[in-house]
Amino acid sequence: MWRLRAAVAGGLCLAVVGIAGVALGDRVPPLDSWIAGHLYSRPETTTATIATAVSGVGTLLALAVLLATATGLLRRHRAQGARLLPRYGALLTVCLATVSLQAVFQRPGPPLTAQDWTYPSGHVTVLTALTFTAFAISMSLTPRWRTTVLVGTTVLLVAVAASRITLGEHYLIDVLAALAATTGTGLLGAVSKSGV
Repeated sequence: MWRLRAAVAGGLCLAVVGIAGVALGDRVPPLDSWIAGHLYSRPETTTATIATAVSGVGTLLALAVLLATATGLLRRHRAQGARLLPRYGALLTVCLATVSLQAVFQRPGPPLTAQDWTYPSGHVTVLTALTFTAFAISMSLTPRWRTTVLVGTTVLLVAVAASRITLGEHYLIDVLAALAATTGTGLLGAVSKSGV
């Protein structure tokens, strides 16, 4: 039953991202216009320096959480863990592939960024892929592991997503689309025959 629910939720996440991407086209939602006009931090400010650090360090911490969780799996379930790691690697790869949606939608980002396409956010896609995979691995571990991974990665996702918006690299819709699309892809990957 959980597989059906996960598949439906994953399909809905991807459908919402697709519909929003097509419906918006090149238009900027009013909230995103307001955020770009009021919350953007110029590069020379302290806020921008902190946001840049959060963006980079947050991604490295997410990678560390993934590696620690994979190590925990191998220590707890040696033989089974070694057999499962390639599946988790495939899940991570499928989640990372979500970044290709940028080429599908080709939506321009905020005027402050030099990037051509920013929907969904590539940075947040990578971070969500790392954290989704870490959480999937933690499901084979103790409840304490699951809680720690869930809380820790949620904090990282929020902090890094906010930093990308503050730096003017992405609109809010870009980071929300990255979260939804990568989570949806991860859910579909997890319930597939080759998934975990």
